[in-house]
Amino acid sequence: MTTNPYPAGDELTFLRGYEETTLRRIEVVSDALLEHTFRADDSHRAALAAGILAELAEAARRLLAVCTALRDRRVPVARALLRPLPTADDWHPFAEAMYEADPADLVRAMGLDDRARESAAELASVRDLARHAEVIRVHESGAPITVIEPGEPPSLLLIGHDHAAERAELRIPLTEARVIALADATGHLVALARDFLLTHIELREESLARHGEAARER
Repeated sequence: MTTNPYPAGDELTFLRGYEETTLRRIEVVSDALLEHTFRADDSHRAALAAGILAELAEAARRLLAVCTALRDRRVPVARALLRPLPTADDWHPFAEAMYEADPADLVRAMGLDDRARESAAELASVRDLARHAEVIRVHESGAPITVIEPGEPPSLLLIGHDHAAERAELRIPLTEARVIALADATGHLVALARDFLLTHIELREESLARHGEAARER
């Protein structure tokens, strides 16, 4: 008896759930945190900003996981997405490869079509993808220690460990513009991951429909 490798039905059902819930959750939580950040007491503001950073770290790792799964079809996409999330060490070469890449090449490499062309162009135009590596690194072993450093403006200091148990630190100024930029980046990365994955799902469903129609005609 073979165990179903997908926690929620078949592969396409799992992929739909991943797109609609796993990825969408990041965007929803980040937006909710941002909405409350600047209405909160000073004592709560840093905690909410730290929450946004955690969502940004996951958004970046999920985007890389989706792109990697689509580009490497040696295993089914859904099964690849069940693997552990990529690390900051994986993010660096990805960021370098994406910057100013040809959108058409990116689309072909992921086995997609022109429906994903605009998102591929957006990904290739992001100038500062590499900077997210430090956000990823400080969250790799779980929630980091959060400390507020006094100043004008105050800074948020995160102290965590990477996947190799090496200490990692990150300082973020707690300005309105910086916190908004972090939430915007989170939403953007998630939107790209969702579009790439949704295009793959649509192509798979269209292919299955064609095969079903051809079988009925025979």
